[in-house]
Amino acid sequence: MMAPENGTLRWYQENAEEFISRTGNVDMTAHYRAFLSHVSPGGRILDLGCGAGSASLYFTQTGYQVLAVDGCRELCEHTRRRAGCPVRCMRFDELDYTGAFDGVWACASLLHLRKAELPQVLRLIRKALKKNGVFYASFKYGEAERDHNGRVFSDFTEDSLLALLDEAGGFQVIDLWTTSDARPDRTDERWVNVLCRANS
Repeated sequence: MMAPENGTLRWYQENAEEFISRTGNVDMTAHYRAFLSHVSPGGRILDLGCGAGSASLYFTQTGYQVLAVDGCRELCEHTRRRAGCPVRCMRFDELDYTGAFDGVWACASLLHLRKAELPQVLRLIRKALKKNGVFYASFKYGEAERDHNGRVFSDFTEDSLLALLDEAGGFQVIDLWTTSDARPDRTDERWVNVLCRANS
């Protein structure tokens, strides 16, 4: 979510409670474990686009130091209450960290950026990671850049996601895989997931 007037951000501000109720209890345990298997125990994690706070809660309860970030103040406040971790309300293009995190978790969040905006934000994520830090992201499967019900979505396939990471530079892919949507009523939707390491 890039700018205050961005329609996507406005959608989350206006629909925060409904979004939390729909996504707050989705089981992402397998994804969490895949990510954490590459993060040192007790390490520092940036939950980028924290949404309903599920990942921040899981990582905090598992013993990690978590900073949650979202552009939507309502979601930030919910995550602060739910996970009890530090939270910053900021846009993705405002990331201002250098070598601060062992891992960056960006589940279903970066997909709300325009494709032209993504390489620079990925470079900010790379900068925020420590040497050999780990980065996870997920996108809806496809090739489109679309506006849907007030939100922007940028879709990727395996090949186009690899091309994006190559354009951004500084990442070594650990794993790339597709999954069905974890929400019971959305199992027909596909996602592409990537786990990579910041090049030393």
